[in-house]
Amino acid sequence: MDLPVGAPKSSLFEIRDTPHCGRAVFATQDIPSDALIWRSDDLTLDVLLREYRREVCGECFGYEYGRDLTIRNKSTGFAFCGEECQTKWRERMGGIGVQAWTAVEKLVKGRSKEDSELVDIDTPRPKAKEINEAWEGTKTQAELIRAARAGERNMANGNGVVNIEGEGKPTKQHRKAVQKALMQAVNPDIMSFCVSGILWKYKNPNDWDRVVSLAIDDTPYHSSDELRAFTRTYLHLLAILPLPLLPNVTVDTLRLLSTRDSHNSFGIRSLEDDGSEFFGYGCWPAASYFNHSCAPTIEKNREGRVWYFRAGRDIEKGDELCITYLSGEERRLSRGKRMQILKRNWGFECGCERCEAL
Repeated sequence: MDLPVGAPKSSLFEIRDTPHCGRAVFATQDIPSDALIWRSDDLTLDVLLREYRREVCGECFGYEYGRDLTIRNKSTGFAFCGEECQTKWRERMGGIGVQAWTAVEKLVKGRSKEDSELVDIDTPRPKAKEINEAWEGTKTQAELIRAARAGERNMANGNGVVNIEGEGKPTKQHRKAVQKALMQAVNPDIMSFCVSGILWKYKNPNDWDRVVSLAIDDTPYHSSDELRAFTRTYLHLLAILPLPLLPNVTVDTLRLLSTRDSHNSFGIRSLEDDGSEFFGYGCWPAASYFNHSCAPTIEKNREGRVWYFRAGRDIEKGDELCITYLSGEERRLSRGKRMQILKRNWGFECGCERCEAL
């Protein structure tokens, strides 16, 4: 089979289609225990939950056992474990990225509790029709906001002449659309997710297919409230992000990010206590090709922004290379509780060797 863009390649394994769980990774030779299988440094987007921003480094995800980090950038809302990480973050973001996070922090600061509570996990997920209607419902206001921003650019050019998308000086209707968006409740974590993905696409347009090629979840929103938070965030970002980013602030981009991240993200957790503290999550496209097992053949560990995958035991040629999607604490739960977590978070019922044995 032709490998999807961004899929991992190695002499140790190959990717095959399976009848039961889509694409999977299989050993092409015997692999000894503890052998390095894969190193994934292709982080495309990441979210540090707002409540941990003061404690977790925005660059390397280092954790100071709950203590606030000493280096804090109040204008962007990020903290860092040292000058080196702060410099790396700024270089990675570039001027546009720093402007974007500054605009987001200005909007979010003081309003982060408006819509930051986790959604009720027992509510039904919105179906395709509801999702389509929600995004379609943003169209009119989004067009007005785009016109206002286009007029803003014209005014910045110093001439006030109609020269972008047929728009000139913003009208009262345009300004009201912007103000209406800014008055809506803010979900800082969803906003961080969207901004991170938009910035990555802006800075890496030739690598966008790495995200497009990932497995798709057509109904990625956990509740109607979460869906509405995404549509509000779309309008927020149209209203505040730097003008060069606006071509990437589209319904297509945000929906694609949601449908690909849903089944392909990795938790960013504390490392010292086997990952019990959940700080956020990120998408490493190459790493997402490893499927789940409650008795994994591959053990993963994160060092900074990179994931390392090693053989957890001796592996025979032809064996599937599986990781676990469960945290350290969750791996020790009963079969029933593991099933609940996997169904809730990942949308599947586990049929691994460990689960089928009971």
